[in-house]
Formats: sequence, C-alpha cells, structure tokens
Amino acid sequence: FTLIREAKAFSPFSSPEREFLHFEEQLRMESSIAHKGMVSGFSRLDKALGGMHGINIMGGLPKAGKSCFFIQIATEMARRRVPVIYYDFENGRQKIYQRTLCRLSKLSDQQIKDSSALTQEESERLRQAKAEIRQMLPRFRVVTDRKLTPELMRSHIDFLRHETNSEFIMVVVDSLHKLPFKNFSERRTGIDAWLRHLEALRDELNVSFLVISELTRSDEGQYDKQPQLGSFKGSGDIEYSADNALVFLPQWEPSAGVPPDQRYNDLWLVASREHTPGLVGSYQVDFPYW
Repeated sequence: FTLIREAKAFSPFSSPEREFLHFEEQLRMESSIAHKGMVSGFSRLDKALGGMHGINIMGGLPKAGKSCFFIQIATEMARRRVPVIYYDFENGRQKIYQRTLCRLSKLSDQQIKDSSALTQEESERLRQAKAEIRQMLPRFRVVTDRKLTPELMRSHIDFLRHETNSEFIMVVVDSLHKLPFKNFSERRTGIDAWLRHLEALRDELNVSFLVISELTRSDEGQYDKQPQLGSFKGSGDIEYSADNALVFLPQWEPSAGVPPDQRYNDLWLVASREHTPGLVGSYQVDFPYW
C-alpha cells in the first residue's frame, strides 16, 4: 500500500526535459553546415523553397522533363557529398547513369557509343566524367526494386546514413503513382499509406524528399495548363502531405518536334507550408546533354 500511495501516474507523454533537449538538437542540426548544404544547385529554386527540405512533390505533363530535372538535382547533390537514394520506376538504372554521363561530359548518347570518333579533348572530357560518376556512386544509390516496402525503404535510409555518417539524406521517388502496393484496386489507399510513411521518415530521420507525381486529365483527356494544386492526381492527400507542391509545365508541345533551343519549361510553386507560391523560374532543356 505504501508503494501504491507513492507511485506516480503513468504519463503517455515524453518528459518536458526530453522534449526540450530534442527541440534544441533539431535547432542545432538546422543551423549546421550539412543542413545548409541541402540545396538543388538551381538558385531560384533554392531561394523559393529555402533549400531541399521536407517533402517536395512535383507534377508535370508526360515527357516534359520531370525525371531529367530531378536526376540533375540528385546527382549534383551526390557530387557535393549529400547521400541520395533514387527510387526509379520509370527510366532504369543504366539510363540514369548514361544521362548523367552525357551531362557531365557534354557529349551526346551517340558520341559516347561511338567513342572511337571522339577528338582528344572530347575523350578527356569523357574520361573525367566517368571518374566523377565513379566517385559519386557511394553516395548515389539507384533502387529499381518493384517489391519495395516501407520497411525496406527505411532500412535503405538507415544503411546509407550509417555508411556515409550523414545526418541528412535526400530521397527521390520517380514516381509516386508507381510505388508498389499489394493490389491495384487498393491504389488510392496504397498511395495514401506511402505518403504517411514519407511523413514519418521526414519527421523521425530528417529525410528530404523529391517526388514526381502524375497530373489529372480533364474529361476531354487534356491536361490542365493552369498550374494549381487541383491538377495533381490524388490532390487531397498531396495537399496535406507535401511541404511544397510544384508544377512543371512545358511552354512547348512535347509531341510536336520543337527544336531543342526552343524547349522551355516553367516551374511553379503552387502550394507551400512556409513559402509564397508563384513562378519559380523558367528552364531550358539542354538536349542532347540531358
């Protein structure tokens, strides 16, 4: 009876002291050099979003260059020693590496395949680009496993953080609507469950996300050319989960054979928890260098 009288009620909350220490630790991490290094390399995008933090979901028309845009951001971050996991269900590992090689060497796919015709200067650029990719790969992991689960994603993140001794990590998902789930009839609930999982990883492990999403077609089968949150497929869930929602709209018709020097895409920030929506910038597709 003495023990019962002296016992304290069980609290379902963590102690105030522990909460304050966790809060202080988060402040320290957010003021660190590593946190400030989480940037895309595109100055206007970094200014609009305050860096690559939280869950950033981008929608766009098919063949507009969404994957190309995120591959460039992801590989540039890895080159700056930020660990990156790229979950790819669209292009394939070889194509991601090859596009990166084209961009770094400023040589087209065809030139790389026919390397015997390269000049000495071009051959040296190709050699240096291959060396850069080789140095980048320990911090750039491409995953194409179509049996991916939330538990497996968490284990990938834990392993890469431990291997690189990094407090922050970038995860790219290409694309949200192709993430694996058990049954096709459960697609909507499966996407919702994945979004909840991304939120948990963001909050628990300081993971940042770049996620490609599909846009919804109108009844006439056309895509909405007006950038807005309602354009996203499953926009209700994205509205609540995304820290930043972006739309990538080409100012050219991807199926019309427009010359490369006329291919410009506008990137819009349509919704954000902390930043002002609006036009982020206009980007030119640097084809055939991806």
